[in-house]
Amino acid sequence: MKPLAYVVGVGARTPVGLNALQTAMLLRAGAAGMAQAPFADADGDPVTMCVQPVVDARLTGWERGAALALPALDEAAGALRGRIDGSRVKFLMCIDERYGEAARRSPQADEAAAMVAAVSDRARQLFPNVEVNVTARGNASAALCLPKALKALASRTHEAILLGSVHSDYQPALLRQLSAEGRIFKTDNLDSFLPGEGAAFVVLMAGDSARRHGLLPSAALLAVASGVEKARPDNNHSAYEAKGLTSTVREAAAPLVEQARAAGWAFTDLTFEMQRVYEWQSMLVRTRALWTDPYVVESPAQRLGRLGAVSMPLGMVLAAVGWQSGAAPDPIAMVYAGSDGGARGALSLCEPSAAAR
Repeated sequence: MKPLAYVVGVGARTPVGLNALQTAMLLRAGAAGMAQAPFADADGDPVTMCVQPVVDARLTGWERGAALALPALDEAAGALRGRIDGSRVKFLMCIDERYGEAARRSPQADEAAAMVAAVSDRARQLFPNVEVNVTARGNASAALCLPKALKALASRTHEAILLGSVHSDYQPALLRQLSAEGRIFKTDNLDSFLPGEGAAFVVLMAGDSARRHGLLPSAALLAVASGVEKARPDNNHSAYEAKGLTSTVREAAAPLVEQARAAGWAFTDLTFEMQRVYEWQSMLVRTRALWTDPYVVESPAQRLGRLGAVSMPLGMVLAAVGWQSGAAPDPIAMVYAGSDGGARGALSLCEPSAAAR
């Protein structure tokens, strides 16, 4: 299997960890980050959500996003500092759908701009003249923006990709809106999700560039794919159809099929919302040949809260740390996520030593 790129740096800050290693190991140990937030839902009841306890409880909005993102960005970028010209780095920042097209003339647009500016300014401090690209397509954003950047990596237009995201539901107005829509978890509303927050970043390089800079890869990226699913939270289309997700996963697994290999580890963005769970189940039945027997499925959002655009970068971080620390259940992993708007993304990864087999 010929990798598209190698992961040479990771960083994370989540409700259970101040860095990537803490997050991965505590999730492996079964830790969860639920707590009572200082906000009320649409019914006036306290909101249960997953929060990063070290971040000041008074911070909300873009300032909280920056407080989550900057330490994770510094952690991931540490592998490259002083090694590479900033103009040779492409920074891909993924953000939630609510900051996208429909929000451009709303207060959310100002919030998104401020958060992106804060994170981008830090990236420019680390890598002067870095190229910054923003994708506001929610959970699947990473799969949508990576293909073009990987082509730039292959053509040597850029030498490194810094990919990452930050997400936080820690906002009173947002929580009231989600509650009014019936999407927030309560004891009488199980078809829902726990609000959450977090940040995750990865650094990708071509194999020869990593070797030249003396960097040891922790994961190999094999393929990236994206598609569109008809079923969304705002319609009644059957989630069991799952055509978009099925085709996306099959495309991401194509390098495995060519080598008669299968994935034994999966990272999803699934919460407790049943529409997405039904879709995932349908896909698994149709793609059974792509998975080992047995296989391990991990859904961090069920213990860290909804992660939005952080979902795919965090899956990459957890896989890389798992292989680096010897705590992984399988040498091949799939990372999958789906946005509320219907976009679906998947990518396949393997342990660096497995890429040569």
